[in-house]
Amino acid sequence: MKGKLRKILCLIFAIALLGSLMAGCGGDSKETPAPSASADAPKDSATTDDGKEDDKDASGAAGGLENGITPREETLYMGGLMWGPPANFNPMSSTGVFPTNSGDGSKILIYEPLFMYNLMATDNGTNGLEPLLGTEFSWEGNDLIVKLNPAAKFSDGEAFTAEDAAFSFQLGSDYSIPWSSAADIFDKVEAKDDHTLVLTMIEGGNKLMAIRQLGRVPMMPKHIWEPLTQEMEEAEIRAYENFDPIGTGPYTVLYYDDTRIVCLRNDEYWGQDASMFGKLPAPKYITVLRWNDNAGINTAFANGELDITESFLPQVWQLWEDGAPVKTYLNDSPYHVPAVLVTLVFNLEKPGLNNPDVRRAIAYAINYPRISELAMSGYSQDIVPSLMLPQEMEQWLNEDEEMKSLRWTYDKEKAVEILDGLGAEPGADGVRVLPDGTRLGFWKLECPKGFSDWTAALEIVAQNLKEVGFDVGSELPESAQVTNHKQMGEFDMIMDRPAFYVDPSQPWARCQYIMDISGVPAIGEQAFTNPNRYSNDRATEIIKELSVTEDNAKMKELYTELDKLYLKDIPQITLMYRPYRFYTVYEGTWTNWPTEDNDPDIPPFTGFDGAAVRALYTIELKK
Repeated sequence: MKGKLRKILCLIFAIALLGSLMAGCGGDSKETPAPSASADAPKDSATTDDGKEDDKDASGAAGGLENGITPREETLYMGGLMWGPPANFNPMSSTGVFPTNSGDGSKILIYEPLFMYNLMATDNGTNGLEPLLGTEFSWEGNDLIVKLNPAAKFSDGEAFTAEDAAFSFQLGSDYSIPWSSAADIFDKVEAKDDHTLVLTMIEGGNKLMAIRQLGRVPMMPKHIWEPLTQEMEEAEIRAYENFDPIGTGPYTVLYYDDTRIVCLRNDEYWGQDASMFGKLPAPKYITVLRWNDNAGINTAFANGELDITESFLPQVWQLWEDGAPVKTYLNDSPYHVPAVLVTLVFNLEKPGLNNPDVRRAIAYAINYPRISELAMSGYSQDIVPSLMLPQEMEQWLNEDEEMKSLRWTYDKEKAVEILDGLGAEPGADGVRVLPDGTRLGFWKLECPKGFSDWTAALEIVAQNLKEVGFDVGSELPESAQVTNHKQMGEFDMIMDRPAFYVDPSQPWARCQYIMDISGVPAIGEQAFTNPNRYSNDRATEIIKELSVTEDNAKMKELYTELDKLYLKDIPQITLMYRPYRFYTVYEGTWTNWPTEDNDPDIPPFTGFDGAAVRALYTIELKK
């Protein structure tokens, strides 16, 4: 597949993945009828490629379960992962749904990657990767050698081998699918023997990005998918419904309709081998229900109808003040582990916004504590301007007086002082104008419609900027339109989540996304990183050097230099920290969930991304 078409299709995947992060779902307390707060939507009819209705029942069930009802004491109910009827369970599709969607390769209940990424264990010597289908990996020159677990097998009983792994990587080379980026990193991927995989990196390649693929690429059964690739064209492969998915993971799809998806534990799962988990997951069933909005999910959760949700639930402390057995990962504010920067990105070609001093005045004018309190319900720590997240694992910087002097905080008077120093005088309407006649305004602040916390943050930013003499207003297009504006550079100021996935390449991937201009097209052409086309030759050099540097002292030196460039040039501003997934549990049926006090090495990811799947082996039925 040629690079140009691949980039076009990657936009589709990016839009689909963005939509999947908005939240939602439901359940019940004894046995599960239709969700009490979900949409009363009619069943959708499946259609064929020519638009005609198919004979297939929209409630297709691999196991024939009537109405998706399962015993409550054997079922785990999840919220925030289903917003519409399941289009397919195909990891190669842009419209695949939980539990097989793999825009970031992390959903591993059915299709497992070679290793599990663990956000909470990034200092374990393997960039936070833990064994799964792969037992260990090492470098021999440009060759990444992966040893595979001989106990591993697919849910149909076929052994998992290095041939399956090589085939899975090859799919990314042959087609434009969510893990096609691996094809730009590896020159070839081969099975040395049944249990040894050799991934040969391109000359001068990025080891961090190479390692990242070990936790992203879902392992596909060659004996099932190779015949399909021989029979179908690329568009057909990506559209293939795959309603009875076969993977190496601990669950299979038992039932689905337009209101729910029910997964059944595979009691022959290879992971109960002593070389892996040593037992089966606790829940026999995992059910995800469809909801229309966060409000419905939050009502069901508060009623104990859900066991775990990733919906944005404001003021969670009110639930436990009322006596509900609700827990978050952290006991106190911010309650959730920060894993993502949410930023305000400037269009660096707009008059006024192309001035770093104007951007610095904006940075001082924003009331960050108010955003945390009102928009994020207190779920964000105090902002420390940086390319880095605040937790210890990303403290790569040498703090010095220069760095401290470059940082900003909310200080309205300082913002006014900077603007006055620029000679930006208020006009008759109160909007400031630079000496060259540039009016500091007519700017739109943009984020996706429906992102309630983002919208609230933008309203605060708009109010703050108006107070010091900027002319701004907020705009809320649909998420697909926002993605297009961002990638084409057609915005004034826009909210973003730079490199919002969590993986072993952080913080490098985030720094590269924000600061690296290499390979990024001009505004008006589609860009998947660096949306405002920030350009600094030294920043690009540092990013490249960091990608091949393994010495920690050198890394710290380079990250420090890069962060100072960021603080001087201010290409974007962090408004809040967010978790990768909101993680809130209701211990009415299942207890012993991971928290900072209980199994703190298990990451708090609702969808059981990466090493979060280990929670399924620690939770217990309430006695």
